[in-house]
Amino acid sequence: MSPIQLRLARHHDIAAIQSVRLSVTENRLSHPGSVTDTEVLNYLSRRGRGWVCTMEQRVVAFVIANGSDGSIWALYVLPEYEGRGIGKLLLARACRWLFAIGVKAIRLRTDTNSRAHGFYQHLGWQARHRPASGDVTLTLKRRPLPVRYGASRSTCHWSASRL
Repeated sequence: MSPIQLRLARHHDIAAIQSVRLSVTENRLSHPGSVTDTEVLNYLSRRGRGWVCTMEQRVVAFVIANGSDGSIWALYVLPEYEGRGIGKLLLARACRWLFAIGVKAIRLRTDTNSRAHGFYQHLGWQARHRPASGDVTLTLKRRPLPVRYGASRSTCHWSASRL
Protein backbone atom coordinates (compact mmCIF):
# COMPACT_ATOMS: atom_id res chain seq x y z
CA MET A 1 0.00 0.00 0.00
CA SER A 2 1.36 3.42 -0.93
CA PRO A 3 1.86 6.15 1.66
CA ILE A 4 -0.65 8.94 2.15
CA GLN A 5 0.17 12.07 0.18
CA LEU A 6 -1.09 15.51 1.28
CA ARG A 7 -1.19 18.34 -1.25
CA LEU A 8 -3.07 21.49 -2.15
CA ALA A 9 -6.35 20.84 -3.91
CA ARG A 10 -6.58 22.08 -7.47
CA HIS A 11 -9.46 22.66 -9.86
CA HIS A 12 -8.95 19.28 -11.51
CA ASP A 13 -9.63 17.63 -8.09
CA ILE A 14 -13.22 18.91 -7.92
CA ALA A 15 -14.83 15.75 -9.36
CA ALA A 16 -12.94 13.60 -6.82
CA ILE A 17 -13.82 16.02 -4.00
CA GLN A 18 -17.49 15.77 -4.93
CA SER A 19 -17.24 11.98 -5.07
CA VAL A 20 -15.73 11.81 -1.57
CA ARG A 21 -18.37 14.21 -0.23
CA LEU A 22 -21.18 12.08 -1.62
CA SER A 23 -19.72 8.79 -0.34
CA VAL A 24 -19.93 9.52 3.39
CA THR A 25 -22.44 7.88 5.70
CA GLU A 26 -22.72 10.77 8.20
CA ASN A 27 -23.29 14.48 7.66
CA ARG A 28 -24.71 13.69 4.24
CA LEU A 29 -26.07 16.45 2.08
CA SER A 30 -29.85 16.35 2.08
CA HIS A 31 -29.74 17.59 -1.53
CA PRO A 32 -26.63 16.10 -3.17
CA GLY A 33 -26.57 18.66 -5.98
CA SER A 34 -26.75 21.62 -3.60
CA VAL A 35 -22.96 22.02 -3.53
CA THR A 36 -21.98 22.76 -7.11
CA ASP A 37 -18.59 22.41 -8.75
CA THR A 38 -18.58 26.19 -9.17
CA GLU A 39 -19.05 26.66 -5.42
CA VAL A 40 -16.20 24.27 -4.64
CA LEU A 41 -13.97 26.11 -7.13
CA ASN A 42 -14.90 29.41 -5.47
CA TYR A 43 -13.78 28.08 -2.07
CA LEU A 44 -10.54 26.70 -3.52
CA SER A 45 -9.60 29.79 -5.51
CA ARG A 46 -11.21 32.84 -3.90
CA ARG A 47 -12.65 32.26 -0.44
CA GLY A 48 -10.12 29.84 0.98
CA ARG A 49 -7.83 26.96 0.38
CA GLY A 50 -8.20 23.19 0.23
CA TRP A 51 -6.04 20.11 0.58
CA VAL A 52 -6.52 16.54 -0.54
CA CYS A 53 -5.02 13.29 0.70
CA THR A 54 -4.26 10.75 -1.96
CA MET A 55 -3.26 7.12 -1.91
CA GLU A 56 -2.10 5.54 -5.15
CA GLN A 57 -3.12 8.76 -6.93
CA ARG A 58 -6.73 8.45 -5.68
CA VAL A 59 -8.25 11.26 -3.62
CA VAL A 60 -9.41 9.60 -0.40
CA ALA A 61 -10.12 12.70 1.70
CA PHE A 62 -10.21 16.48 1.55
CA VAL A 63 -10.55 19.59 3.68
CA ILE A 64 -11.51 23.09 2.59
CA ALA A 65 -10.86 26.08 4.86
CA ASN A 66 -12.73 29.35 4.36
CA GLY A 67 -10.30 32.20 4.85
CA SER A 68 -13.09 34.75 4.44
CA ASP A 69 -14.89 33.79 7.66
CA GLY A 70 -12.30 31.65 9.46
CA SER A 71 -14.13 28.35 9.23
CA ILE A 72 -13.65 24.79 8.12
CA TRP A 73 -16.13 24.56 5.26
CA ALA A 74 -15.75 20.84 4.62
CA LEU A 75 -13.76 17.84 5.87
CA TYR A 76 -14.62 14.43 4.44
CA VAL A 77 -12.88 11.05 4.34
CA LEU A 78 -13.93 8.05 2.28
CA PRO A 79 -15.54 5.55 4.69
CA GLU A 80 -13.00 2.82 3.93
CA TYR A 81 -10.15 5.18 4.92
CA GLU A 82 -11.61 6.39 8.23
CA GLY A 83 -9.66 5.71 11.41
CA ARG A 84 -6.22 6.10 9.81
CA GLY A 85 -5.51 9.66 11.00
CA ILE A 86 -6.20 11.21 7.60
CA GLY A 87 -8.94 13.53 8.89
CA LYS A 88 -6.69 14.66 11.74
CA LEU A 89 -3.84 15.35 9.32
CA LEU A 90 -6.03 17.39 6.99
CA LEU A 91 -7.67 19.30 9.83
CA ALA A 92 -4.28 20.20 11.31
CA ARG A 93 -3.11 21.55 7.94
CA ALA A 94 -6.22 23.66 7.42
CA CYS A 95 -6.08 25.03 10.98
CA ARG A 96 -2.40 25.97 10.65
CA TRP A 97 -3.23 27.92 7.50
CA LEU A 98 -6.20 29.71 9.06
CA PHE A 99 -4.19 30.70 12.14
CA ALA A 100 -1.29 31.82 9.91
CA ILE A 101 -3.57 34.26 8.07
CA GLY A 102 -4.70 35.79 11.37
CA VAL A 103 -7.83 33.88 12.38
CA LYS A 104 -8.15 33.90 16.19
CA ALA A 105 -10.88 31.27 16.51
CA ILE A 106 -11.83 28.73 13.85
CA ARG A 107 -15.45 27.61 13.53
CA LEU A 108 -17.20 24.66 11.97
CA ARG A 109 -20.62 23.07 12.03
CA THR A 110 -21.51 19.42 12.22
CA ASP A 111 -24.39 17.20 13.25
CA THR A 112 -24.74 16.99 17.03
CA ASN A 113 -25.22 13.21 17.03
CA SER A 114 -22.38 12.35 14.66
CA ARG A 115 -19.01 10.72 15.22
CA ALA A 116 -17.53 13.92 13.77
CA HIS A 117 -18.85 15.87 16.77
CA GLY A 118 -16.95 13.55 19.13
CA PHE A 119 -13.86 13.69 16.89
CA TYR A 120 -13.69 17.48 17.10
CA GLN A 121 -14.37 17.59 20.84
CA HIS A 122 -11.63 15.01 21.43
CA LEU A 123 -9.25 17.35 19.60
CA GLY A 124 -10.11 20.30 21.84
CA TRP A 125 -12.88 22.00 19.90
CA GLN A 126 -15.54 23.59 22.09
CA ALA A 127 -19.28 23.49 21.39
CA ARG A 128 -20.52 27.09 21.25
CA HIS A 129 -23.99 27.04 19.74
CA ARG A 130 -26.66 24.43 19.16
CA PRO A 131 -29.33 25.67 16.80
CA ALA A 132 -32.67 23.88 16.58
CA SER A 133 -31.53 22.28 13.30
CA GLY A 134 -29.62 19.56 15.15
CA ASP A 135 -26.24 20.95 14.14
CA VAL A 136 -23.61 22.17 16.56
CA THR A 137 -21.11 24.98 16.02
CA LEU A 138 -17.66 24.22 17.40
CA THR A 139 -14.71 26.54 17.80
CA LEU A 140 -10.98 26.13 18.24
CA LYS A 141 -9.14 29.13 19.60
CA ARG A 142 -5.59 30.06 18.91
CA ARG A 143 -3.60 29.60 22.10
CA PRO A 144 -0.89 32.01 23.22
CA LEU A 145 2.56 30.72 24.09
CA PRO A 146 4.13 31.81 27.36
CA VAL A 147 6.69 34.60 27.10
CA ARG A 148 10.19 33.11 27.03
CA TYR A 149 13.18 34.65 28.75
CA GLY A 150 14.60 37.31 26.49
CA ALA A 151 11.56 37.48 24.24
CA SER A 152 10.37 40.98 23.49
CA ARG A 153 6.73 39.94 23.22
CA SER A 154 4.61 36.85 23.43
CA THR A 155 3.82 34.94 20.29
CA CYS A 156 0.75 33.00 19.40
CA HIS A 157 0.53 29.63 17.79
CA TRP A 158 -1.72 26.66 17.54
CA SER A 159 -0.30 23.34 18.54
CA ALA A 160 -0.74 20.57 15.99
CA SER A 161 -0.17 18.12 18.84
CA ARG A 162 -3.87 18.48 19.66
CA LEU A 163 -4.67 17.15 16.23
